[in-house]
Amino acid sequence: IPLHPTEHSTRDPTTLTFDWHVTLGTRAPDGVEKQVYLINGQFPGPTIEGRSGDRIIVRVHNDLKDDDGVSLHWHGLRMQGFNAMDGAVGFTQCPIPAGSSFVYDFRIRDDEHGTFWWHSHSQLQRADGLFGGLVIHEPRRHKSDIAVQEEALLLIGDWFHRKHSDVLDWYSSPASAGNEPVPDSMVINGRGRYDCSMAVPARPVQCKKTSLSNFPPIIRKSVGETLLRVVNTGTIAGLTLGVDGASLQPTQVDGGCKVDSKPADSVGILYPGERVDLLLKWRSDQAAEPWFNVYLDHENLRFGNPALNPNHTFPALPKTVTAHDRDHASLLKFSSSHLDLATLTATHEPSPIVTAEEEQTILFYVSTQKLAVHGNKPIGFVNHTAWQPQSLPLLSQNRSSWDDNQLIPFIGSGSKPTKVKLVINNLDDGSHPFHLHGHSFHVLSSIKADKAKLGTYNPFETSESDSLGHWQREKPLRKDTVSVPRRGHVVLSFVADNPGMWMLHCHMLVHLGTGMA
Repeated sequence: IPLHPTEHSTRDPTTLTFDWHVTLGTRAPDGVEKQVYLINGQFPGPTIEGRSGDRIIVRVHNDLKDDDGVSLHWHGLRMQGFNAMDGAVGFTQCPIPAGSSFVYDFRIRDDEHGTFWWHSHSQLQRADGLFGGLVIHEPRRHKSDIAVQEEALLLIGDWFHRKHSDVLDWYSSPASAGNEPVPDSMVINGRGRYDCSMAVPARPVQCKKTSLSNFPPIIRKSVGETLLRVVNTGTIAGLTLGVDGASLQPTQVDGGCKVDSKPADSVGILYPGERVDLLLKWRSDQAAEPWFNVYLDHENLRFGNPALNPNHTFPALPKTVTAHDRDHASLLKFSSSHLDLATLTATHEPSPIVTAEEEQTILFYVSTQKLAVHGNKPIGFVNHTAWQPQSLPLLSQNRSSWDDNQLIPFIGSGSKPTKVKLVINNLDDGSHPFHLHGHSFHVLSSIKADKAKLGTYNPFETSESDSLGHWQREKPLRKDTVSVPRRGHVVLSFVADNPGMWMLHCHMLVHLGTGMA
């Protein structure tokens, strides 16, 4: 998706108004027909481009049927002063009923810029196509201050051929044994390349091989540099990326945190909900017909799916579109030329308010459990609580009306904002990408334990120096979505300077759908 930084970076802040109609329609993104959500007939939905300080007004008309309610969340934006516009069903709003409309009206902070995205936060609609891009450009005084490279947005994610409600029904039954569902395919900006011969007889599909001519190239020029703003829009799998004959250098993660890094042949893993900006540079040994290669991480794909090819390849340049087809990505080589995104550090030191001693510590343990009392169905727990939305959003209720499914730590507000240390322990054998609404945080520590061990951390019992984590206080990353490693933990630090009711949840939809929030 081409971006237009020169049209936004040098202008004054303004009001951007959009009128969106949500419908369902049959599409074949990767060659397999499926009912997907459309915005004004478009999948994925429209990309919003703006600049810091802009006001955004989106009129959403729910033209769906069968009581299919809708809400939209603006992933990564602070929404300072606009808690009611956050779109989190069960927390800040009711779903927009079928046949009704709702106006989202909020302002981008003056210091906010980076790669974001919007998606449904009602039921499972995100997995069936209700999402789109959101890019906020950094203000510049003159057009000459803007880098000359092209910019493109890549919305990349795993893809299921079944409705995600069917996927969740299977996962939340004893038959799954708690194994996450495995996707069938992958799409980039709403297009994929599925091999129809891989479809399994037990799940027949309407499939037609997609032609290379249907794919717009990822990059338009074979010279110079291109900034790729990459979003993992998927529901389960992490991503690793590489381009034949080119290097990729991370420049920012999530909502505008600049990072120190070197160019590499491949970068990963980018987990669901996370974003990374990659500066692509062509090498002198550029391939004659370069391909853009995407690899699905297998950590959470423990249940076999013979229909899935985990390595996908897409035309990188216009000349590749007319080239000989290639069904599989080139082999990924984890060598000195591969960059692990978990090892990145920020270019700037955090402000002293973050490095000071925290005033409040919150400790979470998250896990998926199959208990006989619940019929051996997998349920996502946070501190032994499985979240379920109430009929009315919590923001509209008196606290005494909240039921036992709501785990809401209260952070008080005094003469100055509270500094919070948030520790999330993962007791499962797979990672959990956690997203915090309304704030960004610094990642102070993270560790992944061997499957035979447990790398948890209780700050009330163990000092930082005795913990197993790898601490980074000098240049920690600032993020809003972070992968909590298997059988390990993360330590996050943020300033609670944005009053409101803000959701914290796993971004894997089957985990959120079974209570992990």
